[in-house]
Amino acid sequence: EHVSIPRFALSAASFCFALYLFTGLLGNPLSALSGFLPQNSVMKTAQKNNSEEKLATFSGQYLLCNITPKHSELGLSGPANLPSFFDLNEGLSCAKQQGKNVLLAFKGRTCSNCKKMDGEAFSDQRVQDLLLEKYVIIALYLDDKTELLASEWYTSAFDGKTKKTIGDTNKDYLITRYHVNAMPYFATLDSDGKMIGKPVGYVGTSEFLEFLLQKN
Repeated sequence: EHVSIPRFALSAASFCFALYLFTGLLGNPLSALSGFLPQNSVMKTAQKNNSEEKLATFSGQYLLCNITPKHSELGLSGPANLPSFFDLNEGLSCAKQQGKNVLLAFKGRTCSNCKKMDGEAFSDQRVQDLLLEKYVIIALYLDDKTELLASEWYTSAFDGKTKKTIGDTNKDYLITRYHVNAMPYFATLDSDGKMIGKPVGYVGTSEFLEFLLQKN
């Protein structure tokens, strides 16, 4: 006979949230929940942004200097599944060859904010176009536990510990080079490996676009 205001508010909020989830069945990307959802494939992102022509023009092979990126067999992926390297030296060599800038994307398999940026900033048409045309992307995972070959192990000058995994070496590079230990974290370099502007962490789409457009 009587519904209290709190019960009514909760019911209304639940109904609205259910409607929002239902739109996902119709193709809505549900960007507000992107941090908790699996990443969209690059082709789904391209279709959403009408980028098929752009991706066809800049094929994955061309973007990656016609080589299969090291560690790609581990199921690693670039931001929003854009074509990426997963080894620093390999990516820098390709950027030098193509005369492009470098986007260093420090991320993780279990990083919610990384997924959220993939579903928002990296899915934006302007960001994708700029990355495909001007950048070589190097995705450096900080939480990957894959052990490297013994010949690739080294002792860190920062903490004196032996770095044996992909994640440990990438994290050590982040800490020693940029003095932070967080993800996501992004830095841009020129084709000679020199830093451009100031690195950023988790930001919105407009701020990330400004970051990519900054000059030396």
